[in-house]
Amino acid sequence: MASATGSRKVVFLFAILIIMGFCLAPIGANAARPIKIGLVDCYSGGAAAFTKPALVAWRMVVDEFNAKGGLHGRKIEILTRDTKFKPEQALADARELVLKKRVNFLAGTISSGCALSVAQYAKAKKKLFMVHIARSARITGEKGNRYVFRGCPNTAIEGGAGGAYAAKMPYKKWYIIGDDYEYGHAIADNFWRALKKFKPGVVKVGDVWAKLKETDYTPYLTALVAKKPDAVYAAFGAADLISFTRQAKLFGLFNKVPVFEYALGDPIFPKVLKENMPIGAYAGINYLWYYPETKANKDFVAKYFAYTKKMGKPDPYPSGIGAFGAYCSALFLTKAILKANSTKTDKVIKALEGLTIQSAVGPITMRACDHQAMTPTYWGMTAKVPGYPFPVLKNIVMTPAAKVIPSCAEIARERKAAK
Repeated sequence: MASATGSRKVVFLFAILIIMGFCLAPIGANAARPIKIGLVDCYSGGAAAFTKPALVAWRMVVDEFNAKGGLHGRKIEILTRDTKFKPEQALADARELVLKKRVNFLAGTISSGCALSVAQYAKAKKKLFMVHIARSARITGEKGNRYVFRGCPNTAIEGGAGGAYAAKMPYKKWYIIGDDYEYGHAIADNFWRALKKFKPGVVKVGDVWAKLKETDYTPYLTALVAKKPDAVYAAFGAADLISFTRQAKLFGLFNKVPVFEYALGDPIFPKVLKENMPIGAYAGINYLWYYPETKANKDFVAKYFAYTKKMGKPDPYPSGIGAFGAYCSALFLTKAILKANSTKTDKVIKALEGLTIQSAVGPITMRACDHQAMTPTYWGMTAKVPGYPFPVLKNIVMTPAAKVIPSCAEIARERKAAK
């Protein structure tokens, strides 16, 4: 009898251990399961000059997150897809990453058109999407939604800052030339709106919009000069900014009229343009590796250089468009995951809204009402400065986002009107 009782106890205890094993297995498996971020971007063609440094920046932040143990042992895994700069491809990539790869979050993209496409899909699937390069104000403005955040500036901030900066100049008659697509129109519209606000007497004597990937800007430049403007605002994105600036320099435009070109202050442009980099042009950017001369900025440059050196492609001059914007975006997302203590979309959204990160240019806050990072903008004049490897900006003016970005009430009205 005792032997039978003992056998029953052994069987009972064995059964309990098996049940406990089944119960505990999902917990262990969940702890080991990676946190997946689907990075949808254009890694081919001219865009790669910006998107590859952006990917490096994401990996920098993710490596730090993982090295510290991740989220209860869960490490981040980045999955990349190449959109070829096509919105339809970006949408297909987002679908594949969400439905097949089961990513926790989406991020990207350099193209505003692609970002708008992915943003609508993110809303439909209730999947958080972190924009890291695309600038169109509509992404977090009239087309914004609960699931879309942006860790880099937008055209309202950067175009507005350009307008505020130009308003301090004596120029009254303006001509605008740019790309005939989402970004070109968006940044030009915001520049002009701010310029008129801060300098009501300005007039536009003409504008012209070139097709994407235009190879000959001569007719556009000829028409521009014929209007005899006091100043020109060039609204081109990434690769086309290089083509336009090179041809404008050969045309002699920078000797004929003052030219304002946002993004030309990014180190990628003087490195690519070389002798065609204009001197004496007005230029802006969201981040400068040499300004402000603070410990935080110097530490970021050193960390970025060390990381790229370790990867076999040392880069001592982090791009504002690519590396810095993506670094801030990745920092926002990883900080929010830790703050939420979860990867659940609703909890991470709540953690992101109003979150402040410490960056190389100081604290940056993710505005809760529209999910737009409140980043500063820098403008100055390109010049050859002793001790620098290529032309940089001098007489730098910083414009805080709060000075030029639409208010939360204005954003709410824009979204209501767009419905």
